[in-house]
Amino acid sequence: MSQEAISQLRTWMADQGLDAYMVTQPQNRSYLSGWLNDDVEGAGLLLVGQQQQILFTNPLYKEVAENQAQGWQVTVPTSREYAPAIATTAQEHSWQKIGFESEALTFSEYEKIRGAGTGVFTLHPFENSFVEKLRLVKQQHEIDLLKRAIAITDETFTHICSWIQPDMTEKEISWEILRYMISQGADSQSFESIVASGPHGSMPHAHPSERRIQRGELITIDMGARYKGYCADMTRTICLGEPSEPRMQEVYDAVLNAMKTCEAGLYAGIAGSAADALARNALNVAGLAEYYIHSTGHGVGLQTHEGPNLSARAPDDMILPAGTVVTVEPGVYIPGWSGVRVEDCVLIKENSVEVLTQSPTELVLQR
Repeated sequence: MSQEAISQLRTWMADQGLDAYMVTQPQNRSYLSGWLNDDVEGAGLLLVGQQQQILFTNPLYKEVAENQAQGWQVTVPTSREYAPAIATTAQEHSWQKIGFESEALTFSEYEKIRGAGTGVFTLHPFENSFVEKLRLVKQQHEIDLLKRAIAITDETFTHICSWIQPDMTEKEISWEILRYMISQGADSQSFESIVASGPHGSMPHAHPSERRIQRGELITIDMGARYKGYCADMTRTICLGEPSEPRMQEVYDAVLNAMKTCEAGLYAGIAGSAADALARNALNVAGLAEYYIHSTGHGVGLQTHEGPNLSARAPDDMILPAGTVVTVEPGVYIPGWSGVRVEDCVLIKENSVEVLTQSPTELVLQR
């Protein structure tokens, strides 16, 4: 838990005229409390007042919450219902205005809490949680954890490159990625690994299948280790042996150039839309922009996908602050043919970036 973050949240609450703020988004809850729990099915919520830090949970999580959420008053409502407990707490502390994360609360739960608070408090929605703004800039301990998650991912890719052979299935490769990450100290994967070979490569989010990989075809592998709650994200496209057609190397070189061009142009203060344009323009020059169908990157931390976004659709005021960690992941996806994606994680600095991903970017693996 960062007491500095809670102090910033309280200052923001005062500016908004709030007596308390309710945090229900799982990673925001983890960020403030130190309790790592992504269970969204009633695991708990936080109530932050100007002097109070209360974590509501249920008997399933009481012990671990008490161990991990240092400095928090861990409370288990006897009824296992949070709404009446929130109302009782608000009455005890004379809270009249409670803010909440509108995107992280179901309408059903909202109605329960609003109803329980009738005559006691009113609820005030915030679509963009201030906690997510705090999470944009990583503290040093977060950067250290991200670097370890990324290092495990790099180690896993090195292993896969020496282990992988023609005729293995995409599912077999995906399973080996998970097994090896765990063996190297990862808590889990950040997400289900993507192993997309041959024609499957034209689908950015292809699921591993029983398809057997072949020499001479493109194989896109998107994977990331999770370490002590923090998520890595990396993509490499490889080919076992020489590509079966020259176009494969040409497209690969264009995508790799787009990634490196983008990385070279990033700095603290650049707009997310301008960052996206760096990669998109490079692919446009190569005549491949029509096959680039997603954004260039996103933040990583307690979630694989969090702010800020490197996207043509990013708001004008979305900038990349110093201390944020983002992906740079241009890709080309040609239906009926295949696809290429290359992705690094980078730390934004004042005038440049530190490339955290260290896996090699050569296309061809000799087999």
